[in-house]
Amino acid sequence: SLRTPTTVLTTALLGLCCCCCSLIAAGLTPGDHREVVSFDFGWRHRTGLHDWAPPDEPPPADVDPGPKPAEAQAEYDDSKWADVQLPHDGLIAAAPSEKACPDGCAGKSYIPRHVLWYRKAFTLPKDWEGSVIWLDFEGSFRLTTVWINGAKVASHDCGYTPFRVRLDNITAVQLGQRNVIAIFVDPDNGDDGARTHASGWWYEGGGLYRHVNLVRASPVHVEQDGLFAYSNLTWPSHSAAATDDPSAVIHASAAITNAGVEAVSVCVAFHLLSPDGSVERHVVIVESGGTSYGGGGTSTDSLLSIPAGTSKTASATLQAQAVKLWSSAEPTLYTVEVTVSAGPSCSGEVIDSMRASHGFRSLRYDANTGFFLNREHFKVRGFCDHNTFAIVGMAVPERVSLFRAQASRAVGGNGRRTSHNPPDPAVLDIYDRVGIVVMDENRLFANETRYVTNMGVLVKRDRNHPSVVIWSFCNEGGCEGSHETGGPRFQEISYRFDGSRPTLANMFSFGDLLSNTVDVQGFSHQSREKLDSCHAKLPHKPIYMSECCSCNTMRDEDEGCETIYDNPHKICTQKSFNARCTEVLTNASDGVDYAVGTMIWTLFDYYGEPPVGGPEVSGTYGQFDLCGFPKAAAFWYRTQWLLNIRDGPDKTFPTGDAHEVHLVESWESPDSFPESKGSKMRSIHAYSSAPVVELFVNDKSQGLRALKPMVSGPGSYAEWASVPWEPGVLTAVARDVAGNVVAKDVRQTNSAAVALSLTIDAPSEVTGTGSALVLDGQDAALLRAAVVDAAGNVVHLATNNITLHVVSGPGALQGTHNGDPHCHEPNNAPWHTAYHGLVRGVVRVTSTVARSARESALLLLDGPMAAAAAAGRQWPETAGIVVEATSPGLAPARVTIPVSTDSLHDGVMAVAAAAAGKPVDFFKKAQQDAWTSFESTEEFV
Repeated sequence: SLRTPTTVLTTALLGLCCCCCSLIAAGLTPGDHREVVSFDFGWRHRTGLHDWAPPDEPPPADVDPGPKPAEAQAEYDDSKWADVQLPHDGLIAAAPSEKACPDGCAGKSYIPRHVLWYRKAFTLPKDWEGSVIWLDFEGSFRLTTVWINGAKVASHDCGYTPFRVRLDNITAVQLGQRNVIAIFVDPDNGDDGARTHASGWWYEGGGLYRHVNLVRASPVHVEQDGLFAYSNLTWPSHSAAATDDPSAVIHASAAITNAGVEAVSVCVAFHLLSPDGSVERHVVIVESGGTSYGGGGTSTDSLLSIPAGTSKTASATLQAQAVKLWSSAEPTLYTVEVTVSAGPSCSGEVIDSMRASHGFRSLRYDANTGFFLNREHFKVRGFCDHNTFAIVGMAVPERVSLFRAQASRAVGGNGRRTSHNPPDPAVLDIYDRVGIVVMDENRLFANETRYVTNMGVLVKRDRNHPSVVIWSFCNEGGCEGSHETGGPRFQEISYRFDGSRPTLANMFSFGDLLSNTVDVQGFSHQSREKLDSCHAKLPHKPIYMSECCSCNTMRDEDEGCETIYDNPHKICTQKSFNARCTEVLTNASDGVDYAVGTMIWTLFDYYGEPPVGGPEVSGTYGQFDLCGFPKAAAFWYRTQWLLNIRDGPDKTFPTGDAHEVHLVESWESPDSFPESKGSKMRSIHAYSSAPVVELFVNDKSQGLRALKPMVSGPGSYAEWASVPWEPGVLTAVARDVAGNVVAKDVRQTNSAAVALSLTIDAPSEVTGTGSALVLDGQDAALLRAAVVDAAGNVVHLATNNITLHVVSGPGALQGTHNGDPHCHEPNNAPWHTAYHGLVRGVVRVTSTVARSARESALLLLDGPMAAAAAAGRQWPETAGIVVEATSPGLAPARVTIPVSTDSLHDGVMAVAAAAAGKPVDFFKKAQQDAWTSFESTEEFV
């Protein structure tokens, strides 16, 4: 059974591996008992087995590098390889190629899946002698083989789980001398993979796409992901308010390893730290499972004995009164710390310590009333998402991940499904801080030990995140047939390593072995009738629409084919308007109390899985395009999941009685579009949270339309099927039930393009992504280049070629994109053709001055980062990154990206924590509470 007390159930926050990440972000401080250093810098890279792979060459059939490849030897000459830093998607820089990929290659992204090599020279400090040293890989896709100084030392075959390579016990590794690590990555290896395609039906990337950390610790240390804490809450018996502060019992455990050659006796102590860092409770371990209590100090000197080459798990129970809760609006974070001290008492030298953030919250899933967080009803309104973004592919920078999380909050999305794989640990760190609840999903599922093991690795890595409120075993067809026999073993290992959260499978069916094994019935793309049938036949089983609503659109496309039914696959331009589809499919689960919630497919477009491969190379399911530019569909969800929702615990931020309105189409001539050429009429739609919208063309009313919330049935949008077109101004005016004007939106017929504009979407206070980049060598900015007319409006049909370049400052352009699903231009090019007037740019910092002196000394910089670090000293620490956008015939534009050395204030995690519960705006609309220049000529009813 789940670890559930008589009252409610809670769990911890932030895993061990993630704690290491936060140390990297904050910089190491003197006195740390283990050293964690970024190993992301100074890599050399080549695409191709034994030589560079030409751009249009298909991947070779035989990709075996052999037992002793030349590339793995220390003396190999890699001077002609590319200098890169991690995280790095080794495939994404290539342009889509139908010649190399006649069948579509990676999920029909047309990006060839060549094998990849990485090499790095490094020197380990001589004073690390006697320590345990290892490399922690957070993720490499996919089959990864590691050599050190020519000796093969490790391999790993799961592209989404972490793995560790120990260095101190490799005889080829010499402290104080030059060593070389070589890594070979085959991104096609794996179940259902092949030369022409990956195991996934979408683009899964390739290479060292997540962080690698170098760690030094004592031979006696906390195991990888070995610290775990969950808690039980009890509210005062007289308390009726869910927000009253409860008391808590924290169950903490830590697996301690003795990698030395002799038995040791150590003192293991657990501490609960309040959000401000002060010690609230302190417990010292006597033996495994035993505890003694102390208010703030040690109460016993008894020791834990660990034989050489073995591990022991120490556990303790801590009690705390009146704890602050982790909630969506106010995700308060405490910290659980374990310290390991040398004998003969706990006042001796601390030889290792580890921290995990902890969130106090209760979970309850009810078959009739849905999900409750902290005893308050919480309707999950969330999105599925793959892990790719324009330009960067799978190697998504943390600030871009924050941008994606805030995009969800901007449209009322309080949930995320990590489809279909364990996410980047930093993503969960962000969700812990902004208050988004997560369905954490495994990649491959069957009754096979390796898959069960991977599920256990996922659970151990992520079990300390309070944002994770449910585990998902599998997806759709991967759950069905013979796969379902894996259910009992997956259930067992999930309960063994956690047991404080329920389990789910994203299924088409119900009532079979897997359905009867998991705690919550998940459904993918099923009707209200199917949910009702399940609810009647399994009355005690909670139900979750874990995937739905593939109502495809393409950004700013006024004309084409309208998506009316789920997941169309046909060659056409998909119109921006899709509310006929979204309101029916979303309401299948959103409109019933018994459903836990809904996960929309998807929040963002992603590489691969296009409607039809060839013409398109990226999916069109998202509410935001591949670059993060919002589609009209994003605003529909903003009206239905944010503005139409009463302020409460499941709302991403309060909006009060505010209303907004959004015009879906532009006001360009019908002759501008092949589908309407020769017509004198335009079809116009508006999305709004207000009950009435009136449309005006050059101050002439085109009529009123009544709207109602999606959960009340069809009618969540306004439609004017035939509006006479004339150049000028199209205006939508939203009114409340009394007829008062509460918001407006305007479209103007564009004049000729005259200039470019260049603005910053991240870091930006408006999007909740901060105010400056941190000079840590890895931070990234998102720029928006736009083609504008004389009035400053984005030219709707502009296709000008736009080039971005860094003029000055500690930054470099990584690449550009436009969000067009048809785009075959290179992802790393400094130029792109505008798609409906817009181009996205990604700029990375090239200075590491924000890192501590100790860490900087161990960063092992090489290649361009070493040169950039030297060059960066010519810029003042406060000098911003100046970027210019140019296009032939248009006035250029410049913008300065602010930079900072203060990671405690401007770092991604600090920004995320500060943004919790606060409004974010991805639409930049000039909505007004009153508008007097538009008086209706029609009777208001």
